[in-house]
Order: sequence, then C-alpha cells, then structure tokens
Amino acid sequence: MAPRDALISVIIVNFRVPDYLKRTLLSLREAELYDKSEIIVVDNASQDDSKKKIISEFPEVRWVGLKNNIGFGKASNVGAKSSRGEYLLFLNPDTLVSKKHIVGVRGVFQVPCRRGIMGPKIINADGSLQAGCRRSFPSPLVALYRFTGLSRLFPKSSRFGKYNLTYLDPDATAEVDAVSGSFMFMTSALFRELGGFDEKYFMYGEDLDLCCRVKEKGYTVWYNPATQIIHFKGRSAAKLTWKSRKAFYEAMIIFSRTYKHTHAAYFPGWLIFVGIMLQAGINFVASLFQTFTACFIDLLLINLILWGGIAVRFSIMSMESPYAGGSAATMVFMHALLSFSFLGIFLYRGVYSKERYSAVNALVSGLMASVIFMAAVFFMNSMAFSRVAFGVSTIVIILTLVAWRETLPRVLSRFRRLIFSTGNVVILGSDDVAVALIRNFEKDSSANIRGVLWPVKERHPGEFEGYPVLGHIENIKDVLSRDRVDLLLIATAQPWYSHLIEALATVKVQHLTIRWVPTELFGRTQEKLPDVIPLRDFSV
Repeated sequence: MAPRDALISVIIVNFRVPDYLKRTLLSLREAELYDKSEIIVVDNASQDDSKKKIISEFPEVRWVGLKNNIGFGKASNVGAKSSRGEYLLFLNPDTLVSKKHIVGVRGVFQVPCRRGIMGPKIINADGSLQAGCRRSFPSPLVALYRFTGLSRLFPKSSRFGKYNLTYLDPDATAEVDAVSGSFMFMTSALFRELGGFDEKYFMYGEDLDLCCRVKEKGYTVWYNPATQIIHFKGRSAAKLTWKSRKAFYEAMIIFSRTYKHTHAAYFPGWLIFVGIMLQAGINFVASLFQTFTACFIDLLLINLILWGGIAVRFSIMSMESPYAGGSAATMVFMHALLSFSFLGIFLYRGVYSKERYSAVNALVSGLMASVIFMAAVFFMNSMAFSRVAFGVSTIVIILTLVAWRETLPRVLSRFRRLIFSTGNVVILGSDDVAVALIRNFEKDSSANIRGVLWPVKERHPGEFEGYPVLGHIENIKDVLSRDRVDLLLIATAQPWYSHLIEALATVKVQHLTIRWVPTELFGRTQEKLPDVIPLRDFSV
C-alpha cells in the first residue's frame, strides 16, 4: 500500500497499453524513494484487461477507472486531485525510468529558487537523444524553419535549431521553454495554484500550455540530463490513430489562439491557421498514401480475380463474354460493387490497422463482404448466369487477400535475412527462457551469438549452454561498447531497466536492436515454453 504521507505522487494515464505499463511499473519499483511514493494509474476507459494485468502484480497501485476516454489532461487532473504527495510526477505508461530518477529530480527542487517544472533526458534505444524532450514555444518563424528543413540543415544554429533546441549540449542542464509531457516533475502546490492541465486539450499541447503558464507565473522550466528515461513514443496514440492526429492539430490551433499575443503578435491569426491546416493536409495525404497502399493491392487483386473467374466461366461454356456488348456497363458496376463491399468491410473492421489486424479478422471480414455482395447479386436477374462465377471468385478473393497479408511479411523477413545478417547477438538471462532463446537463434545462420550476460550481480559460471558468460548485468556498458553488439536479447525477469538506461545514456551504439521476452513466459518449465519465443521490440 502507498504511504499515508507520500513524498511523491506518480500519476500515469493508461489507454490500452497494459504490457508497456507493466514495464513502467517494474522500472519504478527499482527506483530509490519508491517506498515514499504513491502510484496512481488513471485508466481512460481502455475496455481491455489492463486492470486485471496490473492490479494482480502491483497491489500497491491505486487504480482509477474512468468510463469514458476524457483525454490526457483531464485524466491527469483526476489523478492529481486524489494525490497526497508533496511532489507530482506525470509519467507516460510507455516509459522506462532509471533507478535514481526520483532522487535526481527531487534534488533539483531542493535548490532555493523558483523552479517550476523539470524534465529529463529522454533517450532512444541506441542511446541517442529524443529531440522532443526539450523545446521552445512554437511560433510561426520557428515552425517555418522546421517545415522548410532549415532546422535539420543547421541544427547548431540558435536561430534555425530553436524548435528542439538542438544547439544546446544534450548533457548540460539548461533552462528551456518546455519539456515533454511524458515525464513532468513539479510541486503539487504549484500544480494546484495553476489549476492543473488546461482541459481544452484532449491529447496534445497540454504540456506546452502548462509550461507556458508556469513561466507566466515567474517560475522556470528546466531540462535535467542527470535523470534519464526511455520513452516508447506514441504507443497510446497508436490505438486511436485518426483521432490522435485530429487532436494534435486541434491542440496546435488552441495553443496558437491562446498565446498569439505573446508568441506570434506580428502574425495575423488567419495566417497561423492556414499554416497549421497546410501542415495537417500534407501529413494527412502522406498518411493516406501509406494506409491505402494495402487498399490498392486489395483493389487490384479483387478485380483481377473477378475478371479471371468470369473469363474462365464463359470460355468453358463457349459463351460470349459479358465484358463485350451491352453487358459491359453491368460488369463495370459488378466490379465496383464487389470492390466497395470488400474495402468497406475491411476498413470498418480495422483490417487495415496494425493494432486490429489478424488473419481471423481478415477472413471473417471477407466472408461478410461476400455475403453482402452475393445478396445484392441475388436480386439482379440479369446476373443470374454469372452467380456461380461470382461465388467462386469471392472465395478465391477471400483466400488471396488473407494469403498475401500472411505470406508477404514472411517473404520480406527472409529476404532481409539474405541481405542483412542478424549479426552479433548477446543474451541477457540464465534460465529456461534464455536456453530456449539460444536454441531459436542457433537456427539463424546469420546470427553470431557472442555470449551471455548474467542477470544478477553474483558469481557466475564461465559458460552457459556452450557460450561464454561475458559478465553480470552491471557490465552491460562495457559489453555494448566492446563487443559491437547488433542484437541484445533480454530474457530475464530480474530488474534490468536502470542498468540499460544508464548504459545507453553514456554509450552511443550504432545499429543496435534490443528485444525482450514477454514477462508472462518467465516461470514456465522448458516443456511449457513455445517452440519459438516471441519477442517485443525495444524501439521508438
């Protein structure tokens, strides 16, 4: 249970990311002062098994379940109202924190000055800086430099690199305009004085707005690289792709209107609005192109199969093709109807979404589309002679649309293995899961297993399953810098987060991929483990 007089209240807003939330909570458990902290998870109507997964393993967490998704700012305010801590830490559920992150940020606030908000150094899986962890307030000129690419061409320029403050030393403490909402640390007294997050913002912009109001009150906002976290950017937003994009541009408009007198006084409001809409339009078109690539493939296959089915049917019966003569227009309508049935149902049921796609979903969606199409054809007497061809074609279409989705990723994966080798592999682990993972990668001829890292700091054997033990977990920094590791596989339930974060914060490793084994596999015997151990990507 949380302490009655908590020093720090950690507030996490969850939306359908229980596996990432579990990792976040495990990393928090390692942190110093965790025993003086209370953890409040506000669930934004996930309607999944998030609560069951979390409460069973983390009984100390206070779970606040909402019946509707009210957005990040409102949900954070709900958590803050019931908090008891002297300090508030707003933390995303897709982050990993270092062991000393709480001690580090609290130390910053013990300096006697008007410090308002502190944000940490946010790093990617290769140790590089995540640019959005420190920012200036957006203005038309700053946006123009970024939109035109000048910020990328001249990152060290204090004028052109102002958007993400790329001209600042990433390892030096600095006063900035704003920090990322994925980790915001402040006193609860100041948060209440400001009235919390502005609830006009649904999902984006509330962190910028809060930093703005903090500075207007005469307080400062600080970037502190002594504290590091890893942030799996946008995991919750991925569950609401279109809604999250809409919320992003709405937030930009709200922010520009709210602060136009302080950050864009010499630009008319209509020009700012046009600029935001132009950026939204460009991103929308790019997103459509990416999303509808699969739609185009489906459209091509649907029409080719229908054409082929009709052609075979009428050639066998030695009849004139319906594509010729007066039936041509009717067949064009049939193609359009069939295409609309499949694409419409696929879109409606989320077959084109990475989050909702499965072979079963695609198969069921195809059957539904076929029923709709055949029901429509049944009432068209002019098409009575083609119903057999239509029925056979729809079956072939269903199987083909499922097959290319299931086959293409495997083909591309094998092709990548031919072109790009797995390279040097190091495995962190010492139990049956690690053994099974070693057996999996021994079958990959392009993988070179360099050795094993022992997950605990204790005496370890010289070898494990025929491979040298390179050291214990605290040696991870030396191993990454010395052994040119291409793939790090984490196969242990022992705490590893803080060691990895500290290593990545000091060692720049190129082309490193980190993958981990899901926590639910640990504790199983060798016989109950799957033949191929599933792995989660450690990437941003």
